[in-house]
Amino acid sequence: MTVPTLIPRKAIFGNPTRLQPLISPNGGLLAFIAPKDDILNIWVASIDDLKNAKCITSDTKRGIRQFNWTYNNQIVYVQDKNGDEGMSIYWQTYLVDIETAQVRNLTPFEGTTSAPIKFSLARPNEMLIMLNKRDPSVFDLYLVDLTTAALELIEENTGKFSDWHCADDLKAHFTVQVQPDGAKSVLQKNKNTGEWEPYLTWEFSDAVSEFHSLNKDGTKAYLLDSRGRDNKALVEIDLTSQDKVLRLLGESPNAADIKDLFKDPKTGSPIAFNAQHAMTKWCVLDATYKKDFEYLEETFAGEIDIASQSLDNTKWVITQNTASGIQYHIYDRGTTSTTFLFHFNDELLQYSLNNMHPVVIKSRDGHDLVSYLTIPDHLEDPKRPGRPIQPIPLVLRVHGGPWWRDSYGFSPEHQWLSNRGFAVLSVNFRGSTGFGKNFVELGNGQWSKNMHTDLIDGVEWAITERIAIREKVAIYGGSYGGYSTLAGLTFTPDVFCCGVDIVGPSNIITLMETIPPYWSAMYRQLVLRIGGDPKTEEGRKFLIECSPLTHVEKIKKPLLIGQGANDPRVKQAESDQIVEAMVARNIPVGYVLFSDEGHGFARPPNKIAFNAISERFLNNHLGGRREPHGNDFEGSTAKILQGKEDLLE
Repeated sequence: MTVPTLIPRKAIFGNPTRLQPLISPNGGLLAFIAPKDDILNIWVASIDDLKNAKCITSDTKRGIRQFNWTYNNQIVYVQDKNGDEGMSIYWQTYLVDIETAQVRNLTPFEGTTSAPIKFSLARPNEMLIMLNKRDPSVFDLYLVDLTTAALELIEENTGKFSDWHCADDLKAHFTVQVQPDGAKSVLQKNKNTGEWEPYLTWEFSDAVSEFHSLNKDGTKAYLLDSRGRDNKALVEIDLTSQDKVLRLLGESPNAADIKDLFKDPKTGSPIAFNAQHAMTKWCVLDATYKKDFEYLEETFAGEIDIASQSLDNTKWVITQNTASGIQYHIYDRGTTSTTFLFHFNDELLQYSLNNMHPVVIKSRDGHDLVSYLTIPDHLEDPKRPGRPIQPIPLVLRVHGGPWWRDSYGFSPEHQWLSNRGFAVLSVNFRGSTGFGKNFVELGNGQWSKNMHTDLIDGVEWAITERIAIREKVAIYGGSYGGYSTLAGLTFTPDVFCCGVDIVGPSNIITLMETIPPYWSAMYRQLVLRIGGDPKTEEGRKFLIECSPLTHVEKIKKPLLIGQGANDPRVKQAESDQIVEAMVARNIPVGYVLFSDEGHGFARPPNKIAFNAISERFLNNHLGGRREPHGNDFEGSTAKILQGKEDLLE
């Protein structure tokens, strides 16, 4: 048995080599994100000459993480400041001229957030953005002139609308409004009066449904609709007809919601859709493209996605995602051939990475919990694929949201922790999305209750399967996953031997009372999903009971907490108050604060520093292998406010 090389934390959590390649509309250029002076920036190259790529942005702080091409061959990206998401600046929108590398801030307004929402082939020198400049609690719609950078307010958000749906005419045709009972109303703008009028309503039980998009000329609408079924199906509405007839275009064959559409770049009509149960599958709607998808599925292992396409639809950027990493390719439809572009992290290529095994675990009340298990490959039992020769320590990694899901593919945490000798299990507990509306509904009012028992059932499954050692199970997660860590150590204090909480709420009342202003449109749905309204006596009683802070005296296992000082969703006070309560009761706790981070850790030096601390913590309580700290704190703002003696070498 050959023990694999210890993979440095910097190789896993440091900057990637290159990622997110997007092809220009004319098909001649490729833009991607890569480090410049160790900060992620945008680079542009000829699609046939990546070696001569030039950097067109000069971010020196947090790095750029998302961008788009415009139809006039410029680039738009968004950027925040110190992770604050609205406390001073959140996601300002910038425009870059790829020839001159001139960068213009399109939304230089303090205390605002913005995002591009529509680029137009018919009007290539303009775009639409949403911006909460007029009222911090809602997003208005603005027209942006991409030549002069001028902004024009074209739609005021007068009804706490949650989103806008526009066509190539750069006008708002539909919007969505959450009702007091949690239902979602789709409103259509009356062309004659300019008023917003009800078009259709999704009751709260169907509120997982989505208004996905319009085609380019605004004559057809595409919905992901769960009415009359459990899973979201793709339906089309002909907007030129008055009868509002829904035409079913397709639904997932594997008991999963449709995840996304692949559309014709000129017409906006769907070509194919994908859906993910344990693994993502593509369903082709337009037979013209059947051979393309057959070729891609035969050529690439793991999961594939189409990241971008040229305007003539002859070239696609393919993302190939496997447990061992992400690769990008150009697919040429004319020759039915692919050309390798790059791997997202060249440094990882020299190391042995572990497989991820999709598994379905039965909850105690009979529900399927789609989960993902990673074990050290060198410990795999040849007679039991995906199981170790003998039980090993387990880390239960819980996803955030909680209205989110874990998926197959490359996971830095799974690779890091399994490389250290642990089994890693991620469970899609009830309330997770993608598995139908009934599975989401099962999570209503179940924080610390059945959502948590699903996680415990995952642990029990791993013990029964001889994967995990009962006395050596840790719980680890961020956001809702951080809450689950706190719930695990308070509501089930004998199950876990330790926990790592990253930006997790400890008091659900203060969490609800301090949500960002721009979440106001979905406040009612939050109340209904969580199960208690802090504005009512009954609701407060419920929220107090499911808050880990209420039960802090039950904590008897080691806890490590990581928090961003600028987090607008889970405020620093959420971590402060449980740490203070533990200290007052002489319960040991480790607490690490980052002055320049928000909801999670974005800067690589901070991620590396916190994971160095976490690794020492887990090594103390689970065993396994550990990389010495070395210089892993260089460039980080980490401050250890509690437990320094147990967290540092």
